[in-house]
Parts: sequence; C-alpha cells; structure tokens
Amino acid sequence: MAETREETLRRFFQQYAKATREGDTEIIATSYAPTYIETSPDTFVAWKVDEQYRKALVERHTMLQQQLGLQALDVEIVSAEEVAPLHYMVRARWKMAFAKARAGNVTSLFDITYMVKIASKPQILAYISHESEEAVMRRDGVI
Repeated sequence: MAETREETLRRFFQQYAKATREGDTEIIATSYAPTYIETSPDTFVAWKVDEQYRKALVERHTMLQQQLGLQALDVEIVSAEEVAPLHYMVRARWKMAFAKARAGNVTSLFDITYMVKIASKPQILAYISHESEEAVMRRDGVI
C-alpha cells in the first residue's frame, strides 16, 4: 500500500529532527530548497543552501550540544493541508530538552509552519516561526 502524503510528511519531519539531533548537515541541508525563506516575529531571511550554510549548521549543532546540552529533539505534525498541487502547509510543534540550560533541565516548545513541496522528495520552501526561538529560550531559562 502506498504511503499517504501525511505519512510522507511525518516521516520527512522525523528524519529531519533526527538529523538535527545528530548534526547530519547533509540531510538537514537537502531538506530545504536551494534557496528558502525563514521568518519569525523579529527576523526575515532568505537562505542560500551552500557550503557557508552547511558550516553554520555545524556551528549551531555544536552550540546546541556543547553549550546548551540538547538532550532530546522531537517533532509532532499538528496539521498538514494541501494548498496547491504538491504544496503543503505543515504546522509542526518542536520539543527541545536541554540539560545545561541556565535554569537547569528545561524543555522548550516551538510551533513552526512550513511550506513544503513534495515532488520526487519533500523539500522545505519556507517556514514561519510562530515565536522568536531566542525569546522562547530566554523565557524558558535556556539562555
């Protein structure tokens, strides 16, 4: 039996979360379109996925692991809606657990809405973070 689009998206985001936990920059980078948009209440960036981007992924992974003690990273697909042929709006809830947070062991939740195209494989075209990741981490005592 063929996998449903929802199952494809769930598997894609679970693989993406695992790659983020493990610092697999190649899987993370290829999860995105060659250029994608990232926005939050206080940022807007168009990223080009290149060697400089991959180096930034390594730096981010090091910071999450060594400085903040990332222990767990899980994703739950809250909703997935087809908005055009092969294009989906996916709302995901991320749960990150930190051991070296300023406030001790801390878990932070982030909601992000993604625009994903499923052609030969899913790719993130853009995402909107519902809150500033930095603001959430400050509020929760992570940083």
